Amino acid sequence: MSDFNKIMAFQQMMPYLNREQQENLATTLGMDLQEIERRLVGKNKEDEFVLILLFMEVCKSITGFDEGVSQLLKTATSDLLIELRNGDKFMLEIKHTDKERYSISMGNLQKRIEYANNYGLDLFFAISIKGYWMLFSAEYLKQKNGKIDVSDLTKSKLDETLGCVSYIFPKGLRIKSVYSTEEAVKSTGIQFPPYGKLVSYELYYNDRKIFRVKGKNSPYIGYTMILEALQDRLSMDTQIIKQSGSYTVINESFSNEFNAISEYKFLLAPIEHTAYDEEEKYTAHTYIENAKADANLLKMRFQVGHIRGMMQYLADNGIEMMYM
Repeated sequence: MSDFNKIMAFQQMMPYLNREQQENLATTLGMDLQEIERRLVGKNKEDEFVLILLFMEVCKSITGFDEGVSQLLKTATSDLLIELRNGDKFMLEIKHTDKERYSISMGNLQKRIEYANNYGLDLFFAISIKGYWMLFSAEYLKQKNGKIDVSDLTKSKLDETLGCVSYIFPKGLRIKSVYSTEEAVKSTGIQFPPYGKLVSYELYYNDRKIFRVKGKNSPYIGYTMILEALQDRLSMDTQIIKQSGSYTVINESFSNEFNAISEYKFLLAPIEHTAYDEEEKYTAHTYIENAKADANLLKMRFQVGHIRGMMQYLADNGIEMMYM
């Protein structure tokens, strides 16, 4: 069995195994668990981009290729064949790197271009660098000698292809969350280990309260889930945690004037924060696998319209935000 097939087999079993069992399985496969996890990051990023395509609802069809079979004749297949609702078709390579720059040799690039051209199609690359997804034609990569970094973001065709926008949030935006580990505390029912249950959630702009969530029946409780991507970004900027007894107060805010978050991030974040099996949270891969088993799962999610309605609400309530 090739390393590729071993990793694919491990990925299918991983959600059902604890850490010790995962280590034992890796040993049985003759591989190092850390190496498997490193390589699975790339596979999960591929699944993440597939979710973006699904959630933005721009595709008429998505066809995948069996990489294991392709390896038999060393065929430089693409990852996906994409047909958009507007009739456009193209081959797609999905790539991820933890480095500052994505790089592909010109020889490898040319082989992949020729494969797509054999089917009368252009080739595009979806590339993830530092959490940013970008989309480029293979011709653009040729112009860049196969090297892409975040400075190429302005040349990306992703937002245009997806029909989405990025929202620009201002400095002065803040979320205050109160949690408690008390069993009997009245809460929203939302859990955030190790701090406990979410007691209240408040959004502020320049210290003016926009809305407050308190209790399971709050009319604003859905907002906390729609704004997961915003809270994630705030926590990466400035996060102040204060604890008193069983209570924890977390304030998260922006210190910069320009804070851009793409629409697709708001669609992905609620999935990444949702547990599907007790404490086990979804990854892009496990979400797709569960959706294969239950088609209704794809319907039980936020739509682009929900995100845009939320942004309109924030703007109507005085938050000086923009979109691009």
